[in-house]
Amino acid sequence: MLRARKAKKGLSGAVTALILVIASVIIALVVVGFAFGLFGAYGGTPTVTQIGQAYMTYNPSTKTYTVSVVLSSSGKAKIVTASFNNQPGLTPQGLPITLTAGDNTITITFAGTATLQTGSTYTISLGLSDGATVTVSVIYEGST
Repeated sequence: MLRARKAKKGLSGAVTALILVIASVIIALVVVGFAFGLFGAYGGTPTVTQIGQAYMTYNPSTKTYTVSVVLSSSGKAKIVTASFNNQPGLTPQGLPITLTAGDNTITITFAGTATLQTGSTYTISLGLSDGATVTVSVIYEGST
C-alpha cells in the first residue's frame, strides 16, 4: 500500500508556487489596467477634457458664433448638448458630435445674437451621452 502511494505523480510544491505567482501577476495587471483606463472604452466611461485654449468668432452675415476647441477623450464619446453659459439666446447647431479616443479638433456653431466683448473669456457646457458634462473655456475674438 505504501508503494502505491509513492507511485502516484503530481505537481511539486515549487511548480505550484510558480503557477500561483504568475496568476497573481496577471490578475494585478488586469486590475491596474482597468483602474487607470488603459483599456479605453472597456475600462468604463471615457474622460473628456479640453486641450489648450478654445477660440470663438462671429460671422455677421450668417449671425453665427463658431467655437473651435481640441478635446482629449480616453474613449469613444458623443456630445449631445451644448449651452453657452450666461447667453440663453444662442442655440447650438450640428449636434451630436462623436469623439474618438485621443485628441479631437471640433467646431461647434451657435446661432443667434449675444452681447460679447472681444478678448473676454466665456464658458460653454458640453453634455455627453453618458450624462457627464465638460466645461470649455473660450476666448471671443470678434467678427470674422
